[in-house]
Amino acid sequence: MNVVWMLLRVHGRMARRRVAAVRQESRLMAGVIAVFVAGYWVGGYYGFRAGIDFLAKVPGLQAVLLDRLLYVFFGFLFVMLTFSNMIIGYAALFQNDETQWLLTLPVRAVDVFRWKVLETGILASWAFLFLAGPLMLAYGVARQVPVWFYLKVAVLFVPFVVLPAMLGAVVIVGATRYLHRQVFKLVVLALGGLMVAGAVVFVKPYDVAGMEQTQMVAVLNRLLHGSQVAVQPLLPSYWVASSVIAWSAGWGSRGGFFFLVLLSNALMAGLVCVTAGRRWFYDGWSRAHSRGEWRSGIPLLDRRVNLPRLAWLDRGIQALPGLAPATRALVVKDLRMFWRDTAQWSQFVIFFGLLGLYVVNLRQVAYDRYDEAWRTFVAVLNLGAASLTLATLTTRFVFPQFSMEGRRLWLLGVAPCGLRRVLLEKLWLSSAGAVAITLTLMVLSCRLLRLPGWQLWLFSGTVVLMSFGLSGIAVGIGALFPNMGRGAAALHREDNPAKIVSGFGGTLCFVVSLCYLLGVIGIEVLALYAPLHWLGWEAGLRLLLVVAGWLIVAGVSVLATVVPMRLALRRVESLEI
Repeated sequence: MNVVWMLLRVHGRMARRRVAAVRQESRLMAGVIAVFVAGYWVGGYYGFRAGIDFLAKVPGLQAVLLDRLLYVFFGFLFVMLTFSNMIIGYAALFQNDETQWLLTLPVRAVDVFRWKVLETGILASWAFLFLAGPLMLAYGVARQVPVWFYLKVAVLFVPFVVLPAMLGAVVIVGATRYLHRQVFKLVVLALGGLMVAGAVVFVKPYDVAGMEQTQMVAVLNRLLHGSQVAVQPLLPSYWVASSVIAWSAGWGSRGGFFFLVLLSNALMAGLVCVTAGRRWFYDGWSRAHSRGEWRSGIPLLDRRVNLPRLAWLDRGIQALPGLAPATRALVVKDLRMFWRDTAQWSQFVIFFGLLGLYVVNLRQVAYDRYDEAWRTFVAVLNLGAASLTLATLTTRFVFPQFSMEGRRLWLLGVAPCGLRRVLLEKLWLSSAGAVAITLTLMVLSCRLLRLPGWQLWLFSGTVVLMSFGLSGIAVGIGALFPNMGRGAAALHREDNPAKIVSGFGGTLCFVVSLCYLLGVIGIEVLALYAPLHWLGWEAGLRLLLVVAGWLIVAGVSVLATVVPMRLALRRVESLEI
């Protein structure tokens, strides 16, 4: 029997049994998750439909603008899918206990590689299919397409998600085979720095004030010219968007042509990927687990830069007042493990690097800086972007931390510090890291927008509260719904964060975080804008209403932090390991 097919059947059966167990043990929770998923699809459909209807108000240009947005949408998705497959694939191929166990069995290394690439593609791509579904539904309704259009699009998405999975796997096995781990970290950091520097130098915003004095056609022409990079015939995203556009217009032959182009390239990428895996995977895996310290022969480059030997970390943690020795040891352990896992800190760099680049470029945006309504609106959008990014990262990284302790839990449970201290340490460490990043970005954006002092304090205080609230939700639900295994399965607990997050607990964590986020932002928007109809911008009573709204946000944030943590602390006190 084919090894990949056998592993797929085994994992599929395990997934079905997990779903059945959740339905039997907590039908209410499963029902809540189903309601939220259905709510996202309904809300996403109406949101995308509202955007399409808004574009319809531009006479004669609806089709042009909508088609260009599809090209840009699929272009960004292809880039993000490639990065996601690279990050998840590195952890699955070279840092996974299951991979190490499979390589000891009488199976070919290339079969293990093929299975892990397939697993990585599924984990990295399901969110894309979940996101693109409402968009394609709204697009089809707006274009009045027949039912078979959706079936064709579903088939079209298969090679589209396969191609970045294959490309990401080839890059990962090649880099791991020929680059030392320390060199790989330096290369990633250097490339990230070059990308940010290039974006700061070459990416220039539009002069919105100048656009207001020109005709609409000229403005649209500049916008279309600026997005021309997404309309390149050699890009896979171009083939996908062209097929969708052609099928929606009734041009079956043109859509089929681009589908075959995409399919042939996906098959070719699969052949190259399997060939690279056959030649490089096992050698790269062996080198990654056995090679010693890298030496270049240059004294400056041969200095140790990895975190475990950085004395300033230990000195910095020791200098913090009020920390018990056990807590200091736990903090150092978590920080070192974070730095050793390239898949974790690289995603932090990507997410917050892009967000920081956006905030820094606010100084170049040519808008009316003296319009307080507009500046407040942009600040609220900045708060939403920072909090949504934070919610995504806390779910992706903080939630699985308790489960990833794995077999160490029994040692921590019998140690003097106990699991209670472990949970509290993870809460404070994740909250402190979130505050350090988001507060810096928020203060910088408020200063660049020249907001008044009371608004700077308002948004800064809100982002601090949300950092604690989202961290409390992630840590608490992570301890309430750990991936501990049962019976013999407890010996093979999952150590892949992507698979842990993809389970029931991860979905619940993200849904609760999203509801908390929407509630907090909704309260602040009401406090800022609702009184305008009666009080105006200069009324002193409006400031009191804003303070009242912020106090409500503080109360909600305290509940979001305390309630999950209280439940989690009770759970770990009675947890049998």
